[in-house]
Amino acid sequence: MKSRGDNLLLPSRWFGFLLLLLSVLPRAAATEALRLPSEVIPPGETLVYEIRWDPPAWMFFMPTISAGELTVRFQDQARLDGKPVHQITARAISSGFFPKLTGVAVDDSFESVVDAAKFCSLKMTKKLREGKRHRDIVLTFDGERGTGWFLAYDAAKTPPAQLKNEKVENIPPCVQDILSGIYLTRLRELKTGERFPLTVSDDGAVKQVEVRVKERESIEAIAGRFPAWKVETISVFGGLFKGGGTFLVWFSDDARRVPVKFEAKVKVGRVFGTVKQIKK
Repeated sequence: MKSRGDNLLLPSRWFGFLLLLLSVLPRAAATEALRLPSEVIPPGETLVYEIRWDPPAWMFFMPTISAGELTVRFQDQARLDGKPVHQITARAISSGFFPKLTGVAVDDSFESVVDAAKFCSLKMTKKLREGKRHRDIVLTFDGERGTGWFLAYDAAKTPPAQLKNEKVENIPPCVQDILSGIYLTRLRELKTGERFPLTVSDDGAVKQVEVRVKERESIEAIAGRFPAWKVETISVFGGLFKGGGTFLVWFSDDARRVPVKFEAKVKVGRVFGTVKQIKK
């Protein structure tokens, strides 16, 4: 027989259950809201950006200068160990006055392999060529086992010297890398004030990143003018985007959600890029 005290506890138990349910529902809804990549991204889509560097205020005597070019390509029909996957590649090359100013020439390449069914990252490869610093990095993710692997090599040496060979524990069932997280956001229906989490793994670290959808803005890019959603997150990109801090991406307000502009605050000034070519 239940006591009166047991009955008094029921409302608090239900209230706790409702809080738990409400905390889960937004994530479940977010998953259901994802569109299929085939509905958003044309096969072989290639985006080319001009990268520019804006000096800090104390360097008032220096204008905004061209820093290089970034090319990103999406391939929807690829395979990894017999499994259908998406492949996202990016290459950032410095050019113009920027390498002379910094004394560092950059030629960085990235490759993200994403599970086609769940759009979770399976592998990220980075080849960083920044002046005399050459690094080859391979990250693998196994959400089913909850583990990953972090390999790093000094590619400036012959043969390449191994710097890291570490197992990464507590990998969640679905993790994103620095490229797949941007493309995952393209699959969402964006709304002002919306917030959603991304679990991003980079260089052996797993981070919870909050993505915030700001207001709609009109963006002037080399490829034209675009109405776009301003989205704020954490800067986790490597290469030209070091230093952490706020990372902003503007996604076109249409079915394709093309990232038409990005901006990252770095240690000295800011780096930003606008799309100059959209190849379908």
